[in-house]
Amino acid sequence: MYIDKYKIVSMDYDWKRGKQSKNTSVQQEMISKECIMGRTFIQLLSDLDQAWHQHGMGKDCKIEVTFEPHKHEE
Repeated sequence: MYIDKYKIVSMDYDWKRGKQSKNTSVQQEMISKECIMGRTFIQLLSDLDQAWHQHGMGKDCKIEVTFEPHKHEE
């Protein structure tokens, strides 16, 4: 299986005056319109999780997949 494009974001709580806010914002982001194999994408997720979340704080992971019909070029 190939993934045609993807967007990966890492959210975290904002901090104000040394206190954690209830609001979250994007801390890191990766966007690609280049095709990637499914297995390679899973490895990429694992590598990004290690690189972005080094402090051992667990993150919930949400994934949304859309299967669209192939667009035929005329």
